[in-house]
Amino acid sequence: MMKTISKNTLLLAGIAAIALPMVVSASAWEDRQAERNERMESRQAAMEDRQADRQAKMEERKTERQEKFCENFTSRMEEMQGKLAERKTKFTDRKEKRAEYFEEKRDTRDNKLTDTREEQDARRNAWYEKLEDAADTDEKKAALAAFKKATEDAVEARRTAVDAAIKAFRDGVDAALAGKKDTRSTAADTFSAAVTAAIAAAKADCAAGKDMAAVRSAFNAALKAARADLQDDREESAKLGDTIKALAETKKTALQAAMTTFKSTMDQAKADLKKAFGEEAVE
Repeated sequence: MMKTISKNTLLLAGIAAIALPMVVSASAWEDRQAERNERMESRQAAMEDRQADRQAKMEERKTERQEKFCENFTSRMEEMQGKLAERKTKFTDRKEKRAEYFEEKRDTRDNKLTDTREEQDARRNAWYEKLEDAADTDEKKAALAAFKKATEDAVEARRTAVDAAIKAFRDGVDAALAGKKDTRSTAADTFSAAVTAAIAAAKADCAAGKDMAAVRSAFNAALKAARADLQDDREESAKLGDTIKALAETKKTALQAAMTTFKSTMDQAKADLKKAFGEEAVE
């Protein structure tokens, strides 16, 4: 029996001697595997940290670019608004100066016309005096009286026609200018309002963090549309030149008609006067 126990003991000892290195080896493998997993997890965590850091920096740079864009954009828009206000002021000044210029030109022409008529009156009166000195018969005196009345009536008719033609021309020009002024003023106000609205929308989009390219594109599209509308209004306003040319042609025709009528009347009056005074006396 002792021999059997001894054999079993030896057998177990042998098994233990064989198994122990295997157990130790398994434990070491598990330790190495754990270390590898830990290193992998550590690298993964480091990688994720770097990615998160890069993403944070990208977002930070994007925010900085957005803020810089908004700052520069706002500055440019404020400069644009300032220029628009300056142009509007210059436009108003030009309108006022142009109106003053037209008034001065008209006053100059009116004064010149008055001076010319006074000179004509003086020459006619001198002619009348010369004819009165030569009117030594009742027939001549009657003929001279008729001539003077016909002449003065013809002069008055001509001047009335001339004044009416000038007035019609000026009234037409004033109406056309007023229409142009209203059109251009309205167009300028509309354009300014459209630009202001586009700037306000762009600022709001910018402050909301919208994509810079989208903000710029939307603003440029709005500005392009506003400029197109302004150009249409300007082209409509540009027809003023044709209107004034037509008015000038109408005035010219009226003046020519007045002069033709005056000449015809005076030719007849002179012919009647010559019958009494003779050819040389009338000339």
